[in-house]
Amino acid sequence: MPEDEREARQAALYKVVTTHTSHTWAAVLVRMLLSQIATEHSAHQTPLLEQTALVTSYKNAKRRLFLFDYDGTLTPIVKVPSMAVPSESTLQALEKLSEDPRNLVYIISGRDSGFLEHHLGHLKKVGFSAEHGCFIREPGTTTWKNLTESLDMSWMAEVEELFEYYTE
Repeated sequence: MPEDEREARQAALYKVVTTHTSHTWAAVLVRMLLSQIATEHSAHQTPLLEQTALVTSYKNAKRRLFLFDYDGTLTPIVKVPSMAVPSESTLQALEKLSEDPRNLVYIISGRDSGFLEHHLGHLKKVGFSAEHGCFIREPGTTTWKNLTESLDMSWMAEVEELFEYYTE
């Protein structure tokens, strides 16, 4: 690209960046996203599963894996995170699912292990993944494995340097 064209493009980009606040950027982005709703390129709604086929597949399966997210799936999204606790019927369903030896049930959460233990720890045949997978408790055990203990995090300094460079 010729030097004068690069300079012209850079000047135009610089003007946009320096004359718009982060609020403006967010508003423009939301407006663009909303304009795409109901267009031919938007995602289609997930179709409902055919219950008969689902029940048949469930009954015929030799092994079944259930992965449940905590917030928004097992509990409603609430303003006060500590108030997001599973209902009695949810706990009963998890208990029943985990009692079947063909089922492997895991609850996946960004919550810490203490929170999950407090609200769900009595479910002995359910496995848990806490703090976005950093800690795991296998079904039938009471001990948590810290999967971050042996991670090589030396790459972080290099990534931070790149972030700082592009931030400048």
